[in-house]
Amino acid sequence: MKASKYVVEVVNVGNELLDGRTVNTNLNWVCGRLSQLGYIVSRATTVRDDLKDIASVLKESLKRRPAWIIVSGGLGPTHDDKTLQAVAKALGTRLVLYEDVVEKLRHRYLALYEKGLIKDPTLTRERLKMARLPAGSKPLNNAVGAAPGVLVEKAGTRIVCLPGVPKELMTIFDNELAPVLEKESKGRGFLVQSITVRDVVESRLAPLLVETMKKYPMVYLKSNPKGVENVSVVVVDFIAEKRHKDLLEQSIQYFQERLKTLT
Repeated sequence: MKASKYVVEVVNVGNELLDGRTVNTNLNWVCGRLSQLGYIVSRATTVRDDLKDIASVLKESLKRRPAWIIVSGGLGPTHDDKTLQAVAKALGTRLVLYEDVVEKLRHRYLALYEKGLIKDPTLTRERLKMARLPAGSKPLNNAVGAAPGVLVEKAGTRIVCLPGVPKELMTIFDNELAPVLEKESKGRGFLVQSITVRDVVESRLAPLLVETMKKYPMVYLKSNPKGVENVSVVVVDFIAEKRHKDLLEQSIQYFQERLKTLT
C-alpha cells in the first residue's frame, strides 16, 4: 500500500502533557503550519515518556502509511528522553553515534562555557546521548539549541523528530522541514475564511452547511458554536485549497444569501 501523499500524523511525547502541567502548544502550532503548507493531519497522539508506549504508537502509525510522522519531545540528555530509542525500536534498528553531531555539540557547549553560561563544557555521557541517532537517519540542524532534529524513512513514510522546546521545534521545522514540505505540496496550502452568524442556533444551520458543501464540494464548512449567555453565536469556517479561492468566495456568498431565509 502506498503512503498517503499529503497525510501527516503527529505524536507528542511527555508526561507533563498528560499530567496537565503543560499546555500542548506544540500540537497547535505544528498542525497550523502543516495546514498552511497543504497537508492534512489525520491523527494526533500524546504519549508518556515510556519506551514501549512510544514505540507502540509509532508502529501503529507506520501501519497506516502516512507521508510523514512528526514527533516532538524526548530528544534531550535526561533519563526520561527516550524518543530516539523508541524510534530505533519501532524501526528494528539501533542507535549510532554520529560524529558530526558530536562536533556540533562540542562547539555548542564550548560557546556556552565561554559566555559563562555553564561551568563545564565537557561532553558528558548525558550530552553525548543527543548524538546517538537511529541508524540511517539524517540529523537536522538546531540553530537555537543542542539536540538536533532527526529525519528517518521507513517504507515511504518519513519520521521527523523535533525537540519539545517550542522555540527549537519551530526553528527546526521552519528552517529544515518546511522547505521540503512546501516543495512537495507544490503550493497546495489551505485558505480559511470565517463568518459569524448570530441568533441562529447551530442545529438550524446544519442543513445549510450540508447544502452549501453539496453545491461546492471543494469547500469544507465547519461550525463552531460560541454562544454567550442567551445569545446564539456560531462561527462558520470555510476551508479550501488555495487553488479553489474563487469557489471559496462563491460558497460564502451562497451561504450568506441562503442564510437570510433562516433569520
